[in-house]
Amino acid sequence: MVKTGGRQKNPICYPGLPGGQPDGATVVYQRPYPPGVSIMTCTNRPSRMENVIRSYLRQRYQPKELIIILNNNSMSRKEWQWRVKGYSGIKVFQLDEKVSLGECYNSAVEHASFDYVAKFDDDDYYAPNFLGGEMAAFDYTYADIVGKSARFIYFQDISTLAYHEAYPQFSYVSYVIGATMIVRKEVFRHIKFRDITYGEDSEFQKDCLAAGRKIFSVDRYNYVTIRHHSSEPHTNPLEDYAYLSYCIRCWKTRDFITPITR
Repeated sequence: MVKTGGRQKNPICYPGLPGGQPDGATVVYQRPYPPGVSIMTCTNRPSRMENVIRSYLRQRYQPKELIIILNNNSMSRKEWQWRVKGYSGIKVFQLDEKVSLGECYNSAVEHASFDYVAKFDDDDYYAPNFLGGEMAAFDYTYADIVGKSARFIYFQDISTLAYHEAYPQFSYVSYVIGATMIVRKEVFRHIKFRDITYGEDSEFQKDCLAAGRKIFSVDRYNYVTIRHHSSEPHTNPLEDYAYLSYCIRCWKTRDFITPITR
């Protein structure tokens, strides 16, 4: 259920929603100031440096910070630190490449300064209102994790934008895309990412559900999973056309940003 009741006017605009907020829902408590968000990104690819930095800087939401975990022994932490030295709120750490992705995220959480922790992938696109739209959901739901189970996917090789909906928007669900998760930091006092490199997102969410935690899926906008050129590795091994078969709509376009931005 969403939080309802109360007569306080809600000044927050919720991207992707007609009228700016959920139908029939009003905020029962409005924080006097926005809570901070610690964004964590783990990467083993030097080529993703600029995308990692841009994704963070693009976010309008404040206050925020970025915690970067390098997970490749050949990567230079000093190079990354030099690159971000002109920006506030960015910290760079490095762990041995034998350390699992799950443990990398657990380490990032330990360095988080704020009460909410967001997970950004190193190769996807996050529009300027991504953080703001998801953080707003903590005001109108009882969720411990907020994310997207409906999303856009862009296939670079075939210049195609597609829409995939695993679960309905604006509903409590059993899974959201790992790259879109924002988690209340207090959850990590009780539940950690498992010491695995594949499926750490889904297993974490399963463990949260088993512990009675709630997961909420917001709107589909302001995020795009990027399927990069076939010469580049990607988490999901499916071929593009096989992946497309799971999508319910698709468009030929070279501009994937305009249609998904709210």
